[in-house]
Amino acid sequence: MLHGLRWRGLDRLAAAMVWLAFPAAARASDAVLPDSLPQDSTLSLGWVERTALERNPSLSAMREAWRAARARADRAGALEDPMLDAMVAPQSLGSGSVDPAYRVGISQSYPLFGQRGLRRRAAAAEGDVAASDLVTARLDLLRDVRDAYYDYYRVSRGQETNRELVELMRQFRRVALAKYSAGTVGQPDPLQAEAELAMLEHQGVVLGEQRRVVVARLNTLLHLSQRTALPQPPRELPLPEAPDTRQWLEARMKAKWPELEAADARVGARRAELNLARRERLPEGTFGLAYDRFWSEPELRGTVGLSLNLPLNFGRLAARERETRAALSMAEAERLAMRDRIELRIEEASAALGEGLHDVEIMRDLVVPASERTVKAVRAAYEANRSDFLTLLNAARDLARTRLEFYEAVATAHQAQAELQRAIASDAVSPGQENPR
Repeated sequence: MLHGLRWRGLDRLAAAMVWLAFPAAARASDAVLPDSLPQDSTLSLGWVERTALERNPSLSAMREAWRAARARADRAGALEDPMLDAMVAPQSLGSGSVDPAYRVGISQSYPLFGQRGLRRRAAAAEGDVAASDLVTARLDLLRDVRDAYYDYYRVSRGQETNRELVELMRQFRRVALAKYSAGTVGQPDPLQAEAELAMLEHQGVVLGEQRRVVVARLNTLLHLSQRTALPQPPRELPLPEAPDTRQWLEARMKAKWPELEAADARVGARRAELNLARRERLPEGTFGLAYDRFWSEPELRGTVGLSLNLPLNFGRLAARERETRAALSMAEAERLAMRDRIELRIEEASAALGEGLHDVEIMRDLVVPASERTVKAVRAAYEANRSDFLTLLNAARDLARTRLEFYEAVATAHQAQAELQRAIASDAVSPGQENPR
């Protein structure tokens, strides 16, 4: 009886777990679309870039901000809505001595001195600023995606190196244990091997946590669920080309950067606002038509009118003009500062890429091969009782460090290239031709 009750309890527990699992499975299927991940087993940079451009919500928000700015530009400078006014003499309604008396009129304000065109010009310039901001956001997104992708490559290669070193250290431990059993070495050798294995396993845990953070960054940029498991990055990355200083100088002289275009547009908007502030000293007209039944003579009932405002508050007008003049001067200074920052950014990115490529070359051609040969030589010497275990251990540590530094140098060189691509705006696409990838 007790046995049957126990089985019925387990059945209920299993049913409850299945019932709870269905919403979680549904949420997981909703979070990751079937076509959200690449079909092959390698995560390519091209797929990451395309997916980020298509799915990133921050870029979508900037795109909508640009469309809103375009709509404001279309609306700016339009005429105000006409005004309809009416009045009636209540006591004249139904009176036998006088006719019903009422007045109906319509009026339209109409700036006479080009104020509408200046407002439209300022709003259009702000729309150009929003377009340049969208291009800038797209470039920043591509740079951030590439930076996270190369961090993913670095961490993945670091984990692979750590696993290889764990296997190598296990071989060293077996050799040390064999020599200890033979009585040729003391107990410290296998104990040091155990301690080194523990440190390598700890390093593996650290790299695993780093991978978790990098994958979270990529999933955020790609607008994927944090539960999404991304494929592995490629094992090898082609190195970028060495920067050509002459090429970058020519690009600096000819290319149009979105930040500089935005600065130019702001100058244009502030200039239009300054001209508009000056035009505010001129009157604006209002035209009107009315039919007035208060007049008994039919010839006097229909009227045409023109009214003008009187801009006599000279203090307010002068303050408005000073404000817009200062804003124009600030925009012009910011444009000059922006050009200086762009030129400095190109030089810094070019220098960082050159340095990164040199580091990769040194590590690949000299340091890593030398460390590998050292480990082989010291291991052979240790097995032949011509070297101690500490020397072998230090050689293995040097090999681990140099391999990790090599992958770090490769990732850093590619990240420097991504920064240089961002600096020269090589992927700039106008909003109307956006997302051609």
